[in-house]
This record gives sequence, C-alpha cells and structure tokens, in this order.
Amino acid sequence: MIIKRIDHLFDIVFSILLLSLSISMAVPNILLGVLFLLFLLKKKKKIFSVLYIKLLGLFVLFIFTKAIFFESFIDNIYLYKHLVVILLLSLLVFNTKNIYSLIKAYVLGVFIGVIISVVNIFNFYLDNNFFPFGNTSQVLDLLLIHRPYFGFMCFVAIVLIYILINKAKSKKEKKVFLILGIIILGFLFTIVARLSLLLALSYIILRVIMRFKLSKTKLIFAMSLCIFVLAGIFLVNKNIKNRFYIKDSYKETVKVLKNQEPRFVIWNCSLKQLKESEFNIFIGHKNRSEIQDNLTACYNLDIDNVSKRNYYLKTNFNTHNQFVDIFLDGGLIGFVLFTVILLLCCYFFRNNFDAIFILFGMSFFLLVENLFHRQLGVYLFGTFIPLFYKMITVQKE
Repeated sequence: MIIKRIDHLFDIVFSILLLSLSISMAVPNILLGVLFLLFLLKKKKKIFSVLYIKLLGLFVLFIFTKAIFFESFIDNIYLYKHLVVILLLSLLVFNTKNIYSLIKAYVLGVFIGVIISVVNIFNFYLDNNFFPFGNTSQVLDLLLIHRPYFGFMCFVAIVLIYILINKAKSKKEKKVFLILGIIILGFLFTIVARLSLLLALSYIILRVIMRFKLSKTKLIFAMSLCIFVLAGIFLVNKNIKNRFYIKDSYKETVKVLKNQEPRFVIWNCSLKQLKESEFNIFIGHKNRSEIQDNLTACYNLDIDNVSKRNYYLKTNFNTHNQFVDIFLDGGLIGFVLFTVILLLCCYFFRNNFDAIFILFGMSFFLLVENLFHRQLGVYLFGTFIPLFYKMITVQKE
C-alpha cells in the first residue's frame, strides 16, 4: 500500500514539475529534489537497465572525466551540472507509472503560459497599437519564456495534444484538446518562433496527409494549396516577414539575413576554433571556458560595425549550436558519444511517427540553440526524449 502511494505521489510531483515549466524555473528545481527523494523511497527502481541511460551516462562520464583530468571541472561547474540534471531527469522519467498524466500536465502548463503571455500582449497592443514581434527587445518583457524556447515548448505540446486526442475516450475530451491545440498554434503564429512554427506546420500537414490517405492527385493539390495559403500568410503578415527577413527581392532578403541574423557571425567564429592549435580534435579544448573566450575575441576582430560589435560582446553569444559546442568541448569522442544516443533513439523510434518527429524537431533545435546552457533546455531534452522512449517500451511490452 505504501509502495503504491509513493509511486502515485511520484507521478503527481513529476506532473506538477512539467506543468510549472512554462511559468517558473524555481519550482521545477525544487520539485526535482523532491522527486529524487521519492525515487530513493521506491522499492522497484530502473537505474541503468535501459540502454538509453547507459549511453547517456557514458557521455556524461566522458565529459566529466576529461574536465577533471585537465582540472577545469570547477571552472565550468555551472554548465556541467546541467548534464547531471539531464541524466537525473532521464532516470526519473523511466521510473514513472502514468505517462499520460505527465503529458496532460505539460500541455496544461504550456496553455497557462500561453494565456498569461496573451494577456501581456493584449495589454501592450492596447497601449501601443502594434505587435512587437518583428525583432524587438520588448518581446522579452511580454513572454514568460525566451521566444525560441517557448516556441519549441508549443511545438512539443501540439504533438502531445495529437496523442491525447487519439487517447481520449469521449468526443468532449477530444474537442477540449483540439481547442487547446488551435490556441497554442495561433500563439505560435503570433510570436513567430520561426523554427517551431515551421516544425508545427510540417507536423500538422503530414498528420493530415497520413490520416486521410490522399491519392497522388489529391496529395499534390492539397500540398499546393497549403504552400499557397502559407506563402500568402508569410507575405501579408508584417511580423512574420520581419522574423523571416522577407524583403521585396531575393537578393535583398539574403543581404538583410546575413546582416541581421547573428548566427552567421556566431557559427563562423565557432567553426574557426576547429583550426586553432590549442584545439584537440579527439578530446576538444582542455577548458571549455576557452570556447567563449575565443568567440569573444573573434567578435571583437571580425565585426567592423562598432555598435554591432558592442552588441555581440555585451550579449556574449554562445555557439548557438549544441553539436558544435559538444565537439569543441569533448572533441570527436564526445561528439560521437552524443550522436550515438540520438541514432539509438532514431532506430528505436522508427515505427512511431510522433516520437520520430519530436526527435527530428529536437535535433533541429540543437542545431540553432545550446539547450544544455539553459535550465529549460535541459528539462526539455532530459524529459521528452526518454518519455517517448519509455512510451514505446511500454507499448512493446
């Protein structure tokens, strides 16, 4: 009886943790400690019995061992503790009982975050008579979460809502989930989180095609119609045009994109480090703090425009690519260990479209953001890859 109560309480606490992700980062951190204590009280535990956990543990062990050997672990403890959280979260996910309670809590949490942000946006519009979602600093004040991460959370929620709709037992419940999905998608269009918006639209279009099993003729017509409608929305909506740097001509669009998109400079400075003498191709930099030092030096040297240079130096941009960051920190060995984890998931998820698409979306997000540098990114990666892994494992049993 006590064991069942602990298991039930464990799932409740985990659900509250996921619900609070879009509202506060302090609450999830506290609840993670509570979850770990409950995990210790569990009688039946899954620790390193799952291959995913073993590979993730091996990756973390390598990064830590290398850092300790070169006496750089303490210098970078703030980032390395994020890897511990990822490993811990993954371990805890595999010890949950009710997966769908976690999914519902997360979707509800995203919806609450969306509603709060919409109220902020509405109040701003009443005062200023425009939406500030082109490329302005005001976005940070209106959204509860940094735009790319909030957008990605919405994309994940849309995929999970589809799963919940298929799982729902009543039409009323399905309608509720559908309404939540429409509101969250509308919010994505409003804030124009570029990658997540494209991912969400691609997922919905592919799901519709798969559901209705269209003939080749109807499929071509449907795809052409979708492209036409989306192109119209992208060209008419001022915020979307600004976010995607769409101008009157292709040449002008490319020019503005290269000038205004920070990643053109960031990625160039990041990749330059691969050619530097102190970089070891097999194990990376001896101290990962060298990565940011080199980026700062590169910004200072390569950017001619004074105001732009000062902006980059003040913002202290990281590599904005988790794969490159891992390569610079752990070299070829660290990169291969991490890539093997994703390849394992790709093989394991091969027969589950939703899981594959989440992995696909997560991989794309890793290409443009350093998830492991942010607490929220750590929670997203540490929760949803193992969550789908566990879901498929349960379905197979």
